[in-house]
Amino acid sequence: MREFAAGIGGALGQLVDGMGDAVVVRDAASGELLAVNDAVETVFGCVPDPERDLDDACAVEPTRAAEARENAIYRAQRSSPAAFRWKAERSDGTAFWAESTVSTTVIDGREVLVSVVRDVTERTERERELERLAEILTHDLKSPLNAANAQVNILRSEVEGGEEFLDRLKRVHDRMGSIVADVRALIDGSRSHGLTLESVDLRRVVADAWEAVGGQGDEIDPTWSGNTDASLVVEGDLGTVTADERRLCRLFENLFENALRHAGDDADCVTVTVSPTPTGIAVADDGVGVPAADRDRVFEYGYTTAAGGTGFGLNIVAATVESHGWDITVCDSSTGGACFEITGMRGPAE
Repeated sequence: MREFAAGIGGALGQLVDGMGDAVVVRDAASGELLAVNDAVETVFGCVPDPERDLDDACAVEPTRAAEARENAIYRAQRSSPAAFRWKAERSDGTAFWAESTVSTTVIDGREVLVSVVRDVTERTERERELERLAEILTHDLKSPLNAANAQVNILRSEVEGGEEFLDRLKRVHDRMGSIVADVRALIDGSRSHGLTLESVDLRRVVADAWEAVGGQGDEIDPTWSGNTDASLVVEGDLGTVTADERRLCRLFENLFENALRHAGDDADCVTVTVSPTPTGIAVADDGVGVPAADRDRVFEYGYTTAAGGTGFGLNIVAATVESHGWDITVCDSSTGGACFEITGMRGPAE
């Protein structure tokens, strides 16, 4: 380990030197470079300049990398370790994708930022191949689906009878469309490096998401698991949050769809309540809830208990939450239904 300031050795020095990944330690308050391990020079071909951050000195796009780093530091200092990805250049001119995971710790009363940097070029290229495949599939499926729906509408207008079969066909098309949309959202939601962050009015996004899933005041599309009535209640001032608005809207759409699909066939109606919490937001319903034994599985890819469910919805929610550096948990609502709490969206004082 190479020290740039006194008081950094000891246990942390042993830990840093024992890691194969590049590690950079800076003072949390001043940003002063305190120490790096030997792997930094191995990965980047040079030792960082004490006056500049590693991603500033070696980034292909320094401004974008700096913005991502500041966002990660903000998240790390308020919740848990946060990662960001950036394109780096070695001293010999070769480029690669680096991922920095930032966390905080305290050494002799001094808060420090520990950045673990690794080469993720191979993983990034695999992810991009999957993204391209998903884009091709979703694009190529959308056109024939639109054409099929158009044919159903023509049959409705020109042929008498058979409405029941046309309704079934329409539901099949809608399900296929939902799967296509979910695949697209799943790919988008898992990418933290593609976020478009801006100040978002949560009440407006919640209202848009409710309308998107069929909510119109106290009315909703009756195809939802037998429910004929549903209502949305927004409690208090939801405020604003820094987020990717499009992905945040999709997150709420999936939470609302989950509540409606799992309300139970015998339920006359379901009420979904959105309320602010000290560091985030809670989405609760008065449905059947999530059994305690299933709460660790609900965010897994493909997991669903609803007839006709794709198993993508809550996985998309979890991926979007993770890409923003937030956390999500599921518990019982005050009425015995499900409650999804998203934390880390903002500081307690905001």
